[in-house]
Amino acid sequence: MWMGNGDPEKRALLDLWRELEAGERQTLLRFGRFLISDRPQTGSGAPTEVVPVEPLAIPRPEVESAVAGLKRLKRTYPMIEADGAVLSEASRILMGKVTGATDREIIDQLEVFFGGCYETWREKHGS
Repeated sequence: MWMGNGDPEKRALLDLWRELEAGERQTLLRFGRFLISDRPQTGSGAPTEVVPVEPLAIPRPEVESAVAGLKRLKRTYPMIEADGAVLSEASRILMGKVTGATDREIIDQLEVFFGGCYETWREKHGS
């Protein structure tokens, strides 16, 4: 893919990519794929889905990658909209992988974060 000289964001991303080690690059790719897979589906004509008001009981596997943990938590808390603030904080936590945090540590932080988001949602929606 030709990055060209015209887009500073693409250039910055390429510069960051070059500085990452192989494992860090894989983490960045998995996170990018997660962002794409989490986009809302539009134009399907499907009926509106009823969103649960309680977290779903999706157990945490014994071994889980940070990205898989983030996906599981998104499914566990379907009532929490993945808006800019939520995605920004989840991304910040996930980027702990780059600084050496383990998947388990990152998932622990994500669970605390999503639990807090859920409590805020409950207060806002009177549940």
